Amino acid sequence: MRSCLLMVGAALFLPSVAQAATCEETFAKSGSILSGMRFTASITVPDLTPASAIGQMRGIVAGKGYDVIVAEPEDGSMLIEQPQTGKARAFPITITATTTGGRGTVQMEAKLRGGQTVPSEAAKTEMCEMLGGLKGGKAGLAAASAGMKAVSTAPALEMDALSLSQQISKDTERNAAAIPLRYQNKSFLIKGMVG
Repeated sequence: MRSCLLMVGAALFLPSVAQAATCEETFAKSGSILSGMRFTASITVPDLTPASAIGQMRGIVAGKGYDVIVAEPEDGSMLIEQPQTGKARAFPITITATTTGGRGTVQMEAKLRGGQTVPSEAAKTEMCEMLGGLKGGKAGLAAASAGMKAVSTAPALEMDALSLSQQISKDTERNAAAIPLRYQNKSFLIKGMVG
């Protein structure tokens, strides 16, 4: 009789353990180099609100040099970009946070343009390292408060004047409203002739 109760107890415990997948287990890759690759990963943290998650993620990504395009903590959403470096083009990463039953789930999705590629293991390591920094409860709220004041630590991007002009022109064609968001607080070292 006692072993029966232990087995029932173990059976009730296993489904809750199975639902708590690690970030590495949730990581998924889709698409191709021609159509554009897509990477997703998520994590679930107890006592984590969407506002706390987005505030914390802002601090985490700024510390890693990502560009924060927009952060809306109350809506649980954020758009960041892997910054352009040299010849590597920037690409967007969306972060969404939801809460269910006192547990917060945060998902990251990186969408690369056609022709861009990143090794899957590198993407998984980077995404899960960022998501793994999230905390619930009071520690999370304190980190979120500090994170909302964080700015990117990326070094100044060295470019020639013509390249910067062409980059801003292309970005304006894609979405003119995003220009102030994309270039705010960025530093450039501009090379070229002074006329």
